Amino acid sequence: MEVFNSLIDNYQVFISENSWLAIFAAFLLPFIEAIIPTLPLGAIVGINLGVMSQTFGPTAGIVFTIILSVVGSFSGMFMIFLIIRKTLADNFSAKVEKNEMGKKFLDIAQGKNVGLMLVFLANPFMPSSIFNYALSFTKIKTRTYIWMNFLSRFVIMVFFVFLGSLFDIQNHPINVIWLSIAYAAVFALIFFLKRKGKK
Repeated sequence: MEVFNSLIDNYQVFISENSWLAIFAAFLLPFIEAIIPTLPLGAIVGINLGVMSQTFGPTAGIVFTIILSVVGSFSGMFMIFLIIRKTLADNFSAKVEKNEMGKKFLDIAQGKNVGLMLVFLANPFMPSSIFNYALSFTKIKTRTYIWMNFLSRFVIMVFFVFLGSLFDIQNHPINVIWLSIAYAAVFALIFFLKRKGKK
């Protein structure tokens, strides 16, 4: 964690000394996370929030963070989607349809239950970048994918930014753990209320 904090500090110092790079960097980090799923999206948004707030002020920093993080993450995920759709999707789908569990996933992804897909894409405990790779192999309509993916990016970025402000992630990156717990609590509450409503 000390190494991680040191990298963040050095990055923030570099951007503060080269403020013209701030907007590009705020777009680039979520874009890279969409390609490399092992990177922590919550921490990246927290870093963006710190840099944007330092460069443009608290209010404008929040707005810039949301916009640039959404556009960066969406662009990276959409690029992966298009590449896979044009190269590997058809052959892969044919093989997956022969597997019982794979066919169930395809039925959900390509069916009318878009709400479930949206929950998966906006859930930080199920790396959305990895899920995006899987979704790219399906025959989901491109138009449906675009609005669903963009909306999920917006929801998760707004959540991360405002909870990031509450937990002061830009100064204390370790607080991303508490942010994740809060996110899980919200999903658990929604699940409980839906289940109770059905009963």
